[in-house]
Formats: sequence, C-alpha cells, structure tokens
Amino acid sequence: MKSSLNMITAVMLSTASAGLAASEQSSSSMLCAVTSTLSCDPVGECFIGPASAVNMPTFLNFHLDEKVVESARKGGDRRTSKIVSVSNQGDALILLGDEGTNGWSATIHKSSGNLTGSVATDGIGYLIFGSCLPY
Repeated sequence: MKSSLNMITAVMLSTASAGLAASEQSSSSMLCAVTSTLSCDPVGECFIGPASAVNMPTFLNFHLDEKVVESARKGGDRRTSKIVSVSNQGDALILLGDEGTNGWSATIHKSSGNLTGSVATDGIGYLIFGSCLPY
C-alpha cells in the first residue's frame, strides 16, 4: 500500500490549484496542507489518519501556469506531477491528472480554500482533505 502512495503523492499535488478566494485574478500558485487521509483496499480494510501514515505528501504546491504540482513529504522527499485538466466551475476549481496507470482528481473551493481529492490505484483508493492558500 505504501508503494502506491509514492505515486499518489505526485498525483495529489495536482489537486491544489484553487483557493483564489479573494480575487478572480487567478493566482498562479496555490499551497495546500493535507490535513487528513482515508485509504481503502478491495476487501474493505480502511485506514484514517495523517498523510504521513499512508506515505502521502504533507504539502502540495500547485503551479497553475506551468500545469504542475509539487509535493513534499515528511522527511523532505519532493516530487512533481503534471496537471492534465483544470476547470473553473463557479466557486470550485477542479483538477484532473494521471501518473502512470493511476488517476487522481482534486476539487478546491475558492471561497473556503477547502481541498478534497481522490487517487485511484491498482486495488487501493485514497481520499485526501486539506486547506489551501493562493500566493
């Protein structure tokens, strides 16, 4: 499960591209802190905890202009991943991406900065929750 999480880290980085709350000028970067995660396997065993408990990144730095997300994990490991799609839908910024055979999505609400994301791997699913700030 932890090996899949390395890929998920990069995937979730693509998730935090919103948080333009105060202005519609589209901040070119967004920094998000992952506050909690949920991971489940095909037999229904699930684990709830901090990002570091399931080898997910603690921070996601979304660079919208470059369509990349950078992740940082406990211990200093950093990775980057491509953002495939960015969509503005009212108060929500919706991001999609893929990393090899894994897919991810993220939604950031501009008014609150709340981040909700998912990663689908071979037999394991992850949900992440966090908070974002534009800069």
